[in-house]
Amino acid sequence: SSGINAEYGYGDEAIKSGYGIRHQDWIDDIREKIDDIFVGMYQLVVSFVPQKRITVFQRLSSLPFTPVLQARILHKLVTDYFHISVCALEHSQYKESLHALDELYSPLTKFEELLPQVEDTWLDDDNVPLSDFLETMKEDVFKNRCISECMQTRLTGDELLNKTINVDEGVDFAAVWQVIDLYKESIILTRENDVEEEAISLTRLGLVYHRVLLMKDRAKDTLMKVLQLARSLLPRNLSNEKWFREASQILAGYQAEEKAKESAQYAEQRKVYIQELKPQLDIIEKKMNELSNQQVLVWLYTEHPPKHVPNFSVDLKAIPSTPGEGVKKLVSKAIVHYHPDKVDKAEHGMAYKVLCEEIVKCLNAKYCVLKGCD
Repeated sequence: SSGINAEYGYGDEAIKSGYGIRHQDWIDDIREKIDDIFVGMYQLVVSFVPQKRITVFQRLSSLPFTPVLQARILHKLVTDYFHISVCALEHSQYKESLHALDELYSPLTKFEELLPQVEDTWLDDDNVPLSDFLETMKEDVFKNRCISECMQTRLTGDELLNKTINVDEGVDFAAVWQVIDLYKESIILTRENDVEEEAISLTRLGLVYHRVLLMKDRAKDTLMKVLQLARSLLPRNLSNEKWFREASQILAGYQAEEKAKESAQYAEQRKVYIQELKPQLDIIEKKMNELSNQQVLVWLYTEHPPKHVPNFSVDLKAIPSTPGEGVKKLVSKAIVHYHPDKVDKAEHGMAYKVLCEEIVKCLNAKYCVLKGCD
């Protein structure tokens, strides 16, 4: 670049000296030679690795080239710095990303100042007007800065949390709430900018609610948002992502606890109805033991028709003559007819649902015998 600086300096000095002395054709010829120098230099420098290219273009950007030539240099500087930021974020290197974005600010500002003079110019082979390039780049820079600062803020929260929960004196809850504020700030920074980074920060927040503060409701609400964001990343496979596994496992644990609690409550409710239904259940058990399979089905459909099944209808006269293999199908159909999952408790009552449960238990036992279960 020092040689190019010298050549450009000589050419620029020649033009200045030629004003008022030399013919305009001579000055235009010098300008054309300067442009040729730039084109040759530009094609060479763009082949360099990004960091070397940046170094050369940074030095050249201070030279008083024509606005179009300056715009090309600044364009390449901006895109190279932004590329460094993108690559750094791909490896979660937020410091490197922020540094590149800081370095990008000056050439981007100069580029914007040049825009009125070169706004109708097209760059390289991109076929993108400078005004469109500028607006897109400003949006992308803002997005990358938000993501970088999100990572930085989240890491600060992680470090403070580790110090807080590893002290001998016990948990410093005031510090824990500072951690929560940091995680919330990182969520705001990345919202609508990067779905996965938002999900990671939400997971960290949910873990604090779950493990440290034992606030199950807040943890559940927060981690449900994580899974909602995860669905927006489909069809990507997230099973190997730590944040997704942690959120899924905690929510699965909550669901198992709730299911166990509901099952225990339901079991207590059933005891009351089992006692209430005991006379009927004793008769059902007796009939199951005394009657043939065909007779059991006729008796059940007659005495305890599945009233929850819409438009239920069965040919009771055909059942007694059904051969052995057909009986197995009839029992299977009866299980479907009486299955308690299809019973609406609000409409038919809890007692009827429990009755259907007991009937299906008996029918399942008969079906198992017919099928030859162990």
